[in-house]
Amino acid sequence: MESGTDSASSKGVFIPVPQSSDEFQNNILAALQSAYLYEESKQSFRYKSAVLIKNSALEEKYNTFQAKRREIGYSQEDLEETYGFLLFDDVNKANALGETGVLTGNSTCTTLGDPLKGVYISMYSDCLDLNRWYHGKSGYIAIIRLTKGRVKKVLENYTQNFTAPTVGFDCHVSEQLPLVSAKTSSFLAFERTQYYMYELLDDGSNETAQSPSLAYPFAIVSFSYTDTEATLVAPQEKSEEKKLVSHYVPWRGHLQIGTQLYDVGLKSTAGTMTPAKLYWVQCS
Repeated sequence: MESGTDSASSKGVFIPVPQSSDEFQNNILAALQSAYLYEESKQSFRYKSAVLIKNSALEEKYNTFQAKRREIGYSQEDLEETYGFLLFDDVNKANALGETGVLTGNSTCTTLGDPLKGVYISMYSDCLDLNRWYHGKSGYIAIIRLTKGRVKKVLENYTQNFTAPTVGFDCHVSEQLPLVSAKTSSFLAFERTQYYMYELLDDGSNETAQSPSLAYPFAIVSFSYTDTEATLVAPQEKSEEKKLVSHYVPWRGHLQIGTQLYDVGLKSTAGTMTPAKLYWVQCS
């Protein structure tokens, strides 16, 4: 993964973190593993390398947001910090967060609010796409420090008349969130476990900031995904299937050509299916 050396306050500096370090184990790995929705993720995800993001300008914005909200009466619960996650296939796009922060328009999701007025960030580190993970998938996960602020539960909106950011709040979540479990389809789980976060400007225009201050990129981790069922069960199934194909002969008999008699048989390329019960029918 790329790292930078530019110390300018408006630039992101990427600091490599060894996997054996306390920083990686206690802060990066712990943040990822404590935010799994699926039990199998513990065995399936392998994290290869990581960098911390240091950007003093973005960090100052983040801290200022917290201080201003505290001054106007936000509770400690409103200001409690958590983590969110974003998936990238391209390391350059992931690294761009270190300079710009999370920008509006970052997602194709629209159910919780206008994507051009806020950002969508996943709650779970293993629920980052509409589709389920597949064996051999790799990429980059950005860990985002979040101060959710005041959160409003909203109905999912599947129309093109997008839900507007709510004055007096900073974040929308789905009303269906409590119903999500590991058994929920990947499509619904992804949509219903999003934070829609926005920052209304103080000029009374109802416009929003392009990079909301309440989301601060913390780290980027490269990963690979191994489907343990695909690697362990599938070979066994294929082996059993081969046995069925090579040994199943549905009919054997004799073929006579002239005075020669030959043993012949039909070999099936499909598996067998044994009937539960055979019936004898006598024809009159």
